Amino acid sequence: MTKPDSAPVGDTLPVDETGAEEPTPSTDPVESMMDDEAAIVEEPARRRRGWTRWLVIGVSALLVLLLVALGGAGWYFSGQVVDVVHGPHSYPYPVVAVDDDTVTLPNNHDTTRVGVWGLDWGDGRAVIGEITDINPETVTRRLLEGDRPTEGTDTRIDTWAYATDPQTDFGLAYSTVDIEGKLGKFPAWYVPADGDTWVIAVHGRNASPGEALRALPRFHESGFPLLSVTHRNDVGAPDSPDGLHHLGATEWEDVSAAVDYAVDNGARSVVLAGWSMGGAVVMSTLRNMDDPGLVAGVVLDSPVLDWSSTLDKQGELRSLPGILTDVAKLIVEWRVDVDLDDLDQRLIAADLTTPILLYCDIADETVAADASLEFAEAVPAELMTLVTTEVGHTASWNEDPEAYEAALATFLARL
Repeated sequence: MTKPDSAPVGDTLPVDETGAEEPTPSTDPVESMMDDEAAIVEEPARRRRGWTRWLVIGVSALLVLLLVALGGAGWYFSGQVVDVVHGPHSYPYPVVAVDDDTVTLPNNHDTTRVGVWGLDWGDGRAVIGEITDINPETVTRRLLEGDRPTEGTDTRIDTWAYATDPQTDFGLAYSTVDIEGKLGKFPAWYVPADGDTWVIAVHGRNASPGEALRALPRFHESGFPLLSVTHRNDVGAPDSPDGLHHLGATEWEDVSAAVDYAVDNGARSVVLAGWSMGGAVVMSTLRNMDDPGLVAGVVLDSPVLDWSSTLDKQGELRSLPGILTDVAKLIVEWRVDVDLDDLDQRLIAADLTTPILLYCDIADETVAADASLEFAEAVPAELMTLVTTEVGHTASWNEDPEAYEAALATFLARL
């Protein structure tokens, strides 16, 4: 018999294009059942891996959004501290009635505070005093001096009380002088007096030399020539290179230039006086000047002696989460290149050798009063004179002008 040329068709095995034999599907029922079970197990696993992947993506996106929100809110809050703002005032309190001796205003927290206050309406201003009548809707106060508003005039309550200039407000002769600083010329009010210890008066954030006017007559009567100065970013003064407040960390250079001006013009020593952020500037000046022995005394009125606790206070008043306040602090430090810890004046309080008069208002809603009280406790007792009030930020004079000026006169007499 002859050998067939090829195997029977039914016995041939399929091959792929490479010539490899393809396996035939299994017909084993046990193996098929195992494959089906594996497929059933694998499908939920694939789903779990998919959900896990989407969960990770979602959480990551949420974290990114949270960080962006924290950064944005922190940036905004930081701007409340370092941004320079010289915008117009608002005038929320319309005059209800006015006569020769009194003015009637809506009853609210600002209009009912005890003491002496300014009443400002843009193109006029007055000084108002004791409350003569009060009811749930209105309060009537004594008109002490200044202009007289008309009924319906929109006004605001002004802590400064006086805000024009030494000649207009008190009849004191003055001149505007230019102080040469690192950034240029800084204008200042100069009020002459008989003594050779000059007062260098430093206003607060976004303010002007007018903040010193309330205390000016007492300084003058005590024989102290006075410079009420400007510093960088003030109206009429040079801007800082970045256009931001540096919380005293650089502004002290402008005040140090004012000290040099005083010495060049006959001062044998100086008193540094600062309100609010001006207190931070004054203390930074004392710490950094070449000859701190020139400083005969320091007067601080509602000073910022620790920016960190002050920012904490502002965060609490705004009901901000602590983490947001902490982020804002980091942004402040980054934006103006400062270390807030270095600006904590409590750190150097025990080493001070300069007499200090500190007006601290325990109802202050702007500055952390606790930091001021702790500072006062740390300064050697023989150098510290502490006056506490309870009416508001930089309002110790307003609560009781006579008591304020008596404490100031006594302190200056010691110098």
